Amino acid sequence: MWPSVSGLCYGCRLLGREVPLIPFFRLALPRAAAALFAASLVVSCATSSDTPQAESGKPAVAADANIERVVLQAYRAIGDRHLYEPNFRTISAETYRGFAAADPSLALVTSDAAFTVKRDGQDVLTRPAPADSTDGRAWGGLLAELMAGSMEASPALQQTDRQVLIRDALTATTKQLDRNTRYADPEEARDNRFQRDGGGGIGITVERTDDKKILIRAVQDGSPSAKAGVLAGDQILAIDGEPMTDRTLGDVVSRLRGSIGAPVTLTVLRPTQGSELALTMKRGRIIPTTVTYERRGDVALIHLTGFNSATTDNLHAAMDKARADIGKDMAGVIIDMRSNRGGLLDQAQTVSELFINDGTIFSTQGRHPDSRRVYKTSGHKAAEMPIVVLMNGGSASAAEIVAAALQDRGRALIVGTTSYGKGTVQTVVRLANEGELILTWSRLQAPSGYTWNELGVLPNICTSKVADADQLGPNSLDSSQGTLMRWHALRNPTHQEVTDLRKLCPPGDNSPELDVVVATRLLHDHSLYAHAVQAATQQAASQ
Repeated sequence: MWPSVSGLCYGCRLLGREVPLIPFFRLALPRAAAALFAASLVVSCATSSDTPQAESGKPAVAADANIERVVLQAYRAIGDRHLYEPNFRTISAETYRGFAAADPSLALVTSDAAFTVKRDGQDVLTRPAPADSTDGRAWGGLLAELMAGSMEASPALQQTDRQVLIRDALTATTKQLDRNTRYADPEEARDNRFQRDGGGGIGITVERTDDKKILIRAVQDGSPSAKAGVLAGDQILAIDGEPMTDRTLGDVVSRLRGSIGAPVTLTVLRPTQGSELALTMKRGRIIPTTVTYERRGDVALIHLTGFNSATTDNLHAAMDKARADIGKDMAGVIIDMRSNRGGLLDQAQTVSELFINDGTIFSTQGRHPDSRRVYKTSGHKAAEMPIVVLMNGGSASAAEIVAAALQDRGRALIVGTTSYGKGTVQTVVRLANEGELILTWSRLQAPSGYTWNELGVLPNICTSKVADADQLGPNSLDSSQGTLMRWHALRNPTHQEVTDLRKLCPPGDNSPELDVVVATRLLHDHSLYAHAVQAATQQAASQ
């Protein structure tokens, strides 16, 4: 059976969960931390149980923090599902070393025949090594025994939080696999589930200022906070009478958690009035907003910041609003997916279907039989207006699926810089401790057959090489087609080929207004737009 669709966050952190628990909360991460979230595209959750909820609104203790059980579960999943056949002999040694990092007196000695744990040079236990280096169950069983014996022998491990031991073990494990496979601890996993599926909350975006104030940066339309009169710019002073001024963002979020329908009172300071207000509301189901519409004359500019369970519906609504707002003279649509880190696989499909009438959107290939699929549209009537998609080096995963499909199928032109290059799909394995193993299990292919993993999606017009939008013409567009053809002809590019091609339009991390200017110019010049689309479609068909 094809697994249920699910997803992940996109380079930001939303503290929450899928059951009624958490407010809409966004915290920007440093660049290095954001890379850990880089462009996740997820298709399935292996389990569906929810974390118990304490009456205080804080998450209860994880269901099962048994280290051996969690590691065995993770190893089974890796052996069955990972994109590449794993070498558990190497992986297991690193997993154990990560687990035992809290006790320097422990050491693992490995040979072809056996794995031996020593403490201060003395043998603790020895177990025979499984003969098959790809047997995740056997190697997981070996590790379970080594870990149990080590716990009995080591006071340092006994005194270390079990969740920390699990995190250290599985982080060491995932480092041996690929750059997009990773472990999320229970708190982060709850954040991930909220990001993709929504959850109980009040619908605010908050930030902590340099002077330690907790400010409300945005209020979601129609949310409980909006109905209660909360405004962007309000400072949170207390929640249910408990002062929040010196609390961390995580503490603030924890106090705002609760079941849908449960009341919560915010005490805020409103700078425009210089007074404190106590605003009471009931928590509702909140799904983070990923689509916003902006009118630019006769052009609809739609910002698409991620792919969660509401993205397609919200994009459809934004398109309807643009048509009603601009009318029959609408020149076209600009879909801004710059720095869109990705999200749900099914939403990448359904967003593409809004613009593609029939045929292939993308396909996936992996080791597990269920990972091999071709995604096609159902032959319905799709929107026909001209489209320009904006991309940059932060555009990844689901955003790349949509961009590659629309470009290959001749439904849009891509403007900006080369995208991130995250062309793999992850499946989410929900572990016994309520953490998640985000496991790479398939590679993505565009309709023309090329894969953009590591390579990225190349724009039709690279704005880093455009000084003036008015200088665009057929000659400048034609000069990029040879590069696009080389790009799409590659099936298994070497590292050097990837490096050389990405230098032709280096991925940028900003969102210049020039991108919008170029896109608008293309939408207003019908012959230029048609020329570029035709050239791109011809080269895609030639592959």
